[in-house]
This record gives sequence, C-alpha cells and structure tokens, in this order.
Amino acid sequence: MSIYPGVVAKTLNVGRCEVSYFDGGSDRCDGAPIVLIHGTGGRCSTHFFTLYPMLASRHRVIGIDLSDVDPDGQNELTIESLSSQVLACLDSACASKPALLVGYSLGAAVAVSAASRSPASVAGLVLMNGWAKSDNLLRLRISQWQTLRASGNMSALAETMILNVYSRAFLSARSWTDVEQMCEVYAVGPGSDRQMALNKVLDVSKHLENVACPALVIGSTYDQLIPLSYSQELAGGIRDAAFAEVHCGHGSVTERPAEIFRLIDKFSRDMSIARAQAYFSDNSLNQLNVFSE
Repeated sequence: MSIYPGVVAKTLNVGRCEVSYFDGGSDRCDGAPIVLIHGTGGRCSTHFFTLYPMLASRHRVIGIDLSDVDPDGQNELTIESLSSQVLACLDSACASKPALLVGYSLGAAVAVSAASRSPASVAGLVLMNGWAKSDNLLRLRISQWQTLRASGNMSALAETMILNVYSRAFLSARSWTDVEQMCEVYAVGPGSDRQMALNKVLDVSKHLENVACPALVIGSTYDQLIPLSYSQELAGGIRDAAFAEVHCGHGSVTERPAEIFRLIDKFSRDMSIARAQAYFSDNSLNQLNVFSE
C-alpha cells in the first residue's frame, strides 16, 4: 500500500549501498521540495506514515529510506555515509533545486551533516527531536538498549522503548490492553544495531556553525529519550535558528502530526516569502506585500 497516491518509488546506488526514496505530492507547489529523513531503525513508511500525506497535500515530498548495508561486514556506520546517501538522493531527485530537509531524531544529525557539506543543495532545515552530541546520559540509555537487545529479552526491550518514546498523556489515553498490544508488536527496526552504535558516539556539533540556511528546531516537552534540552542546545548552535516546542514525547510525528505539519508548512512558506522579499529588494523595489499567518 502506497504512503500517498501517486508516489513513485525509486532506487539508486550510493557506493555499494542501494538507497530507496519515495517521490510524490503536489506538483503545483513551486517551493522547495521537502525531503524526509527518518530516525534510528525507521523507514519513511514507519516514521512518516502520518506526516507524509499531510505534507504531500501541499508540497512535493521525497521520503528517503537510509541504507544500513555494510558490504564488507566490518565498517562502522558514520554520519558522513548517511548524509552522502541523502545528498545523492537530492542530486537524483531535485537536480539543482535546493530542498528543505526534515530530519527526525538521528535524521536531524544526518540533515545537519548534509547541509554543512553541501550548502547549495539545502534551502532549509527542520530538525525534530534531535541532538548535536551524545553525552554520558545518552550513552547510558543507548547502552541499556544494547544490553536488552543482546539479552534477547524482547518484552523488556519493547517496554523500555514504549516507555521512553511516548508521553504519559499519549499512553494514558489508551487502554492497558492497547499498551500491551503496542509492546507485543514492537520490533527492532532495520539497521538499529549499527545506528545505535553510531548514536553512542554521534557528534555533529562542529557542523552547526557551517549551517547557512534557515533552520527550525522542534523539541518535545515530555521527550524522555532525547530530552528537550538537547533540542534547545541544537538550536543554540545554529545561527538565527527558530525554535518550537510541542507538548508530547519523543514520538512527535505519531503523537502530534498535525501540529508538526503546521510548523513545517508555515516554515516552508515563510522561507518562500523571505526569498521573494530578498529578490525584490535586490531589484530595487521598495516593498513586497505578503500574507503570513
């Protein structure tokens, strides 16, 4: 089943990895294409199943499935290898048109790396529930996940992840039977082991000062996995970054998709207005009348 009507699935080779992306949405939008970058263990269809259709109703949307393939069976995953996949997809799908990168969790760091490495390819950034550098608190959480994963105790691993990903309000709005079912269907996502190992040493702090495009950082009030302060630090490291707080847990794209959509949609339109204002200003016109919420 397609994530949105008319979506075209494509693949390309990046080095020895095969990367998939899903291109769809409105062909009437002349703004920057929106590129969705999932988090640890995710796919476009699992992390953005609510957000993709909302955005695609107004924008061209490209959802990327990052490849975790290690052809040699011995290479560590790096943030550069993941951002190379994103840049290759931009080159294939967007030609020379800069894109708005929307990164969730680990995907936020991937987006920062891509923007730092290829400024001309990136029109803007939206960074959701991300972080710039792993510290001892995050390493402890990742070590706990790795220990439970190695033990084979899937029930304990599922309960730990459900507890950390969702807010109290989200879980309390469901019956205990529903919560038990959420734990029963939990599965370790593709690439999680190597991506968790990357998360443990992740550091894109040195790239933040190289981000020259407009940026919106979104953090969650009740995020227990990547607490709100990490999003605040991420925003603080990017020049003139805007910041928004949503009242939910780490799973913002599941808990508050309509609010996330509104923030991204408005940010995208504000970027287009700013570009138009700059264009008319450069061409010696005194004023451009615009509409903004």
